[in-house]
Amino acid sequence: MESLWLKMAAAGALAVLAEFLVTYIIMSVLALPLWTLAVGLPLFWLFQWLISPVLISRGARDVTDDPAFSWLKNMVHKIAESSGVKPPRVYVTDDPFPNAFAFGNLVQGRGVAVTRPLLDILDENELYAVLAHEVGHVRHFDMELVLALGLIPSALGSIGGFMLYTGQMLLFAALDEAAMLLGLVMLAVGFLLTAATFFIQIFVLWFNRLRETYADLHAARLLGPSAVYLARALAKIQIYMSNVRVDPFRGIVLTVPPMRIKETNPDDLLQKWSRERVSPLADLLSTHPHPAKRVKSILRWAGRI
Repeated sequence: MESLWLKMAAAGALAVLAEFLVTYIIMSVLALPLWTLAVGLPLFWLFQWLISPVLISRGARDVTDDPAFSWLKNMVHKIAESSGVKPPRVYVTDDPFPNAFAFGNLVQGRGVAVTRPLLDILDENELYAVLAHEVGHVRHFDMELVLALGLIPSALGSIGGFMLYTGQMLLFAALDEAAMLLGLVMLAVGFLLTAATFFIQIFVLWFNRLRETYADLHAARLLGPSAVYLARALAKIQIYMSNVRVDPFRGIVLTVPPMRIKETNPDDLLQKWSRERVSPLADLLSTHPHPAKRVKSILRWAGRI
């Protein structure tokens, strides 16, 4: 656990540094005075912070005051009380995949959402464990951190693409050496920014996976030996998702990545994952750690291995 805390501290420092460097690059490219960095960065953070709940909660129905879901609200409130946080509002979505996510901020409030398929396939203990994981995200302010950091590669990629396009246009329309040189410079900078986007995205994904591990740890601390239900929930979700085709262009962030598996029993899948050797690169491009990695950590925290 100490190594995880060290990773979290390092990740936080790197996240702040990345935000600063990207904003500095944007200011330099646009030839803006450096003092605007002090204004631009907070405004950039504020914009992301305010708009994130609206984007993430589209299609979710608030059931906090719905008597039909009072049992779900009570479950979330109990976990929030144990976690030392204000109870988030509870949402249900009709997405066709078993999934759960946390969203929100201090101004607009925080929420935890679950999909109907998740409610259908999990028993009470498994659902409680998944909700404990999501409340962990609320406690750690992961919604703001992950979204703020995640917009960096998007912003950088957009600027890089704009400079590549502008550089090409300048070269095609160049009437003198100065215009041609400017076009070449813009092409070079645009290429570098576009290339940097890929590496920054790798870092963002690593940061996401670290936050997921931290939320798993939060759930394990609340549940103790019962954290095994979180591992079992992951197995059930994976079995469900093994027969589902996910459109990669829908931009849905799932609890487990879809993959083909032969197991149909969650206990059999847990046994397989607990013995599986996972390559360090297996989840390089994923927002969540490989399920086998998560399950091994959860079972270890639960005292099962």
